[in-house]
Amino acid sequence: MARRISVVNQKGGVGKTTTAVNLGVALAMRGFRVLLVDYDPQANASNFLGLVARLEHPRLFTAADLTLGLGRFQPLTDVLLPGLDLVPATDVLASVESRHGPNGSRLLKRALDRVAHRYDFILADCAPTLGMLAVNAMVACPDVLVPVRLEPASIPGALRTHATVESLRRTANPALRLLGALGTFQKETGVMARSVCEQVVRVFGPLMFRTRIHQSDCVGRAAGKGVPILLDAPKRREAVEYQLVTEEVIARVS
Repeated sequence: MARRISVVNQKGGVGKTTTAVNLGVALAMRGFRVLLVDYDPQANASNFLGLVARLEHPRLFTAADLTLGLGRFQPLTDVLLPGLDLVPATDVLASVESRHGPNGSRLLKRALDRVAHRYDFILADCAPTLGMLAVNAMVACPDVLVPVRLEPASIPGALRTHATVESLRRTANPALRLLGALGTFQKETGVMARSVCEQVVRVFGPLMFRTRIHQSDCVGRAAGKGVPILLDAPKRREAVEYQLVTEEVIARVS
């Protein structure tokens, strides 16, 4: 049965999509069967994977269809490399949030329960919000990975995300837990950089991943090409760091 991981933070610009996509690629490179669910109406993961032109296709099976149980499960298969499937998002996903009923927080979970046997890992990339879509993603994928940009302004959002995880664990899914916090945009030097790292470590303690992702223009340039850094420049430091994070993730979910 698949291990299910949601990549969540209330704050934008912290590296959620970059982390979700590179984690999915790294897992597929290890021979795992991976499903990546783009659960952001802005479709950042879908765009990241170079699928902009295909998002307008009328027969595309999307995250909205998955959530609402519309049509046959038909992800995009072997995206960029064998073993990585994608359920893309379009802006229609935003309308799903307003259609949730009293049991709306379990719609995605019920949908993924039906297909989980096909995969080793299911990853959900979430929008920068803690609304009903993010709640659905966390209930469905209860190992929550929180990327934290190593800047002072990012700490409050990470704390709110952590508090939401604990609240949902009590009220919606007892299996829900914080898998870990991943420091991103690590700067090489500076008093503030060291201070922020120390603060984040104090907040998350042993839940902090040992590996941190350094700040680099190369990651953004790779994303602009529609190729993750792991495939665009596999020997770059940031690509190696995502490989190390992947090993940590595998160890924590095993």
